[in-house]
Amino acid sequence: MKTIIFDQTSLSDVIIIFFTQFNHLAATSLILAFIIYILSKSNRVYLLDFTCFLAPDSDRLPISTFIEHTEFSGKYNTISLDFQRKVVERSGIGNETCLPPGIHFLPFVYSLNATMEEVKTVFSLVKNLMTKHNINPRSIDILITNCSLTSPTPSLASLIINKFGLRSNVKSFNLSGMGCSAGILSISLARDLLKVHKNSLALILSMESMSSNVYQGNVKSMLLANCLFRMGGAGILLSNKK
Repeated sequence: MKTIIFDQTSLSDVIIIFFTQFNHLAATSLILAFIIYILSKSNRVYLLDFTCFLAPDSDRLPISTFIEHTEFSGKYNTISLDFQRKVVERSGIGNETCLPPGIHFLPFVYSLNATMEEVKTVFSLVKNLMTKHNINPRSIDILITNCSLTSPTPSLASLIINKFGLRSNVKSFNLSGMGCSAGILSISLARDLLKVHKNSLALILSMESMSSNVYQGNVKSMLLANCLFRMGGAGILLSNKK
């Protein structure tokens, strides 16, 4: 580092030296600020839109009906029935919540076909987003799906790719069996991918399926899912395009 000595130097020389050094410092600071701005700007991820699944009125299951069906199923003892009744009544879940058609029947209908029909109804989220924003399915660069309780073959991501005609080279990911955190993990994964792949559009579909996942036992911790989980899903569009 250069040392400036002011011995026997006039005031004008001091001013000249100072401003010479100041110009270099200002230029360096400007370059650094520009680099930081470019780097920070390139990592921005934007939420374009989202939509939530609205089940048909026919899928609504009032609390009283849910309790009645669990009693008539013959799968639970008195303690389990009382426990489920208390949880449902105190959980804040209302009479407008929905369950898939198979759970409306007595006895409950559990099958892979029922599960796939439930999953496919949630695919309407994808159609709604694409129609609303006039998006060509082939313009989707990243596809992420997540469903904790259902992991079919082919995967949910593959079903969407085939149904809506997404590109064969779309970067697709299917997250299953990861619990309630899967939705947040999907957002995190999409953000990381968008930081790497520039000018990309990401579609996230988060859902849950109950058709083949109603617990028929008497372990209280397992019964909570029966009481708290309902039909639902959300579609989210993210992008790093300017």
